[in-house]
Amino acid sequence: MPETQRNAWKLFVLAVCCISFLSIIHPVFIMYVSIDNFDPNIDDKRRIFIYEYMIDALRKNSLPSEGYQKRPETQHIDCGRVLGGDKSYTEKLIGENRIPLIQNNLLNMSCPAIQNRIHPKNRNFIPLKSGGIAFARIVYTDYEFIEKQLEMSWHPQNVFCFTVDKKSPNEFISRMQKLDECMENVIVLPATESYDSSGHNMNIGQKRCMEALLPKAGWNYILFLQNFDVIVKSVYELERIYELLGGVNDIHYCKEVQGRRVPGLRWDPKSMHLFRNESGISDKVLNSPMRVFSGSEQASLSRAAVKWLIEDVDINIAIKQFNKTAYGCDEQLFPSLQLNYEYGMPGHFTDQCPDYDGPKQITRMTQWANGNINNCPSQIVRHGICLIGIEQLEELSKIPHIMVNKMIPTFDYSVIECTAELLYNRTFLGQKDHQLDDQFYEELLHVTYHKHHNDPGYQLNCTTPNTMENYLRIRNISLVPLVRSD
Repeated sequence: MPETQRNAWKLFVLAVCCISFLSIIHPVFIMYVSIDNFDPNIDDKRRIFIYEYMIDALRKNSLPSEGYQKRPETQHIDCGRVLGGDKSYTEKLIGENRIPLIQNNLLNMSCPAIQNRIHPKNRNFIPLKSGGIAFARIVYTDYEFIEKQLEMSWHPQNVFCFTVDKKSPNEFISRMQKLDECMENVIVLPATESYDSSGHNMNIGQKRCMEALLPKAGWNYILFLQNFDVIVKSVYELERIYELLGGVNDIHYCKEVQGRRVPGLRWDPKSMHLFRNESGISDKVLNSPMRVFSGSEQASLSRAAVKWLIEDVDINIAIKQFNKTAYGCDEQLFPSLQLNYEYGMPGHFTDQCPDYDGPKQITRMTQWANGNINNCPSQIVRHGICLIGIEQLEELSKIPHIMVNKMIPTFDYSVIECTAELLYNRTFLGQKDHQLDDQFYEELLHVTYHKHHNDPGYQLNCTTPNTMENYLRIRNISLVPLVRSD
């Protein structure tokens, strides 16, 4: 018998044994396993390896009735050893040993099952004194991953909005719609736009979520996310960080990327009909072209800023014009409104420090390859960004950022699982593996500006020593480069 046939036969026998074993030991496990929907890039030998790990782990441990519950494919991973810096152990989990998420086509999508996965009744939440958080995420794939992110940011006072790419598979769209049906504080908007990696229509999706979330009471900040963003702070850490931001928007910015804007368009507020009520707005502001900046789509905005964006200004023409660009068309709107301080967006910043090299944003951590794959511990790059793997868990637990881009479940689900377990332990078990540095957030340049820019005689110090490099160096965190080399 040829080698390929022997491997296929061995895989079939092992898969049947695995499924039979799971159904005998614990019926609930049958819902997690699907042999038909593996990543097509996984070869037969690796499939066998994953099944062997699952069987071995489940023979040793039954699913715990309390505490964080891992998926069968990650049962064997000791996240505590990885978090503790056990390099020799972590090396056994990378390369060909990385564990991808195995999609479950038999996932129970009844409302009781969804509710039990996202917020089991045995989880006790402490009230958020500063108010809840709104989450707005644009999604298109990997429902089980999205559900896991919802679970780890869940709190009764938080609210969630999802906009779904209309090109997504029907099964994914229907599963997302079940979240809206089953969860009282989750909104899943109709899939009416197509999104792409160039950013087209993403500002439209964000605006739709702002409109849907603004009537919801109790939240003070909104966090904009994309499909493969993973939050690395617990709900109580998020509450404290936003309290320290004190109402300022956290939006990444840099000089406008040349060549993005389509020529011939009018960018002054008057032509874009930006202000719904132009009385009180000076002619200079109305007729001067908007100073355009680039940045990132992920951002944290105050509730006051959202109210201004929906009720005081009309951003439809600005979105339409930015949407004409070929690439990165979602990365200009928020940075430009944030730094054109004369527009008066609540929580704005200023463009007075164009060469500032300190931390401009703590919402998103992105590790750029900068043209060199050796800048990525995982040695894998997507759209110029390093994919995050399990070998970076220890460092990610210490960074000041709110979320990380990109963690891909079909590449390495173990880092996603261990991050979720870390947040569970911080949220429900009081784990104190890393203390937030209040002073770091209080001394961010945009935070100090927001606190004092209306003070008589205030002058912004653009040479503040608060740099991300110092923060990482002092804490021995090896996550550089975090920004583009340019």
